[in-house]
Amino acid sequence: MFFVLLISLITAGAPLEVSLWTDHEGAPYNPGDFLTIYFSANQSCYLAVYNVEQGGGVTRLFPPQDDNGWVRGGQVYQLPPDYADYDYRVSGPTGVETIIAVASTNRLPALNDEGPDIVTEVIDIEIKEAEPAELIIVSLPPRCRIYVTDIETGDREYAGETPRAIVLKSGEYLVEVKKAGYRTLRREVSLNAGEKRKVHVRL
Repeated sequence: MFFVLLISLITAGAPLEVSLWTDHEGAPYNPGDFLTIYFSANQSCYLAVYNVEQGGGVTRLFPPQDDNGWVRGGQVYQLPPDYADYDYRVSGPTGVETIIAVASTNRLPALNDEGPDIVTEVIDIEIKEAEPAELIIVSLPPRCRIYVTDIETGDREYAGETPRAIVLKSGEYLVEVKKAGYRTLRREVSLNAGEKRKVHVRL
């Protein structure tokens, strides 16, 4: 009992501190990436989290409307929360967006509040275009027609004849290789940013 009381007194006397981080831990995001934000405070307080967009627009991410923003000390919170029916997805444009956490033990602070009771933590999120991937298709027989379907969007395009190098963004694709008099070959391919992959097919 004495030990618990001592810990409580030490925590109560410590200055308020806020931690703020994301699931990429400082690495850049590409447009389309999912984003998770984490925050915590070393003691219970009122806390708000804001997103400052590149154009200057401001959105309060936490607390929700009609919530006072009270958080428990030592507990890690995430945005969006586990129970949410939505996700944060980076949309761009490329550049830097800013996430700001503002906390106070006395009241829920606004973004630009200042004073001895206000603690602010800031992180930047870099958004950059993913390096394209290259898919090289070589076939036997040669001069087969290639069709590529983006599995996420369903868009299907004619990509030329084999042998062929195709530049694509990272993602999941269905590749079809066709030639009159031969069976059509279909293969799903997953490409990472900057990857260079060579595929040999036989019809």
